[in-house]
Amino acid sequence: MITVMIVDDHPVVRDGLEVLLASEKEFKIHATAATAAEALALCEKKGAPDVLVSDIRMPEMTGLELLPRVRKRYPQTRVLLLAGMPLKSEEEEARAGGAAGYLPKSAKRGVLAAAIRRVAAEPDVFVEEGYVQPKTRLSGRESEILRYMALGKTREEIAVILGISFETVRTHTKNLFAKLDAVNSAAAVSRAYELGLLRA
Repeated sequence: MITVMIVDDHPVVRDGLEVLLASEKEFKIHATAATAAEALALCEKKGAPDVLVSDIRMPEMTGLELLPRVRKRYPQTRVLLLAGMPLKSEEEEARAGGAAGYLPKSAKRGVLAAAIRRVAAEPDVFVEEGYVQPKTRLSGRESEILRYMALGKTREEIAVILGISFETVRTHTKNLFAKLDAVNSAAAVSRAYELGLLRA
């Protein structure tokens, strides 16, 4: 029996993974957690699982930040990271950090189950299934404006902070929306986190 812990800040994803993996007879759901901190607390309380399946992009502490903590405290636990938008840079960081694998959340059910079985059985394996390089390339000014958007600043406030005109901010914002395929600031910020252009 392979014990599995699921860590994801989105309840729908977390619950979906739990149902999916619980249906596999070789797996036992050890625990589920909404944050990396909760996952560490559960490991301390209940003991560590054989495999910890974690979202890579979470607020407060990311999956990549959780990875070394688990590796240090529970070296026998294999960490499998999942990404909504897999990026080569993250895959390389996950591999270098000692993760057991890096998979897209869009991976088919059989792929995820097979990956868990494999990492539990092979101590040195690293499983992966493709990635995309972000085609989005933001200018320095666009990146600055995006960061202030993420902080909840309005275009007027951003213009004052950066010492540029409102029209300039509006032009850069229009370009940002086009590059990120977003209809408003909230969608642009969400897409930027997904692509790894912003970090929590």
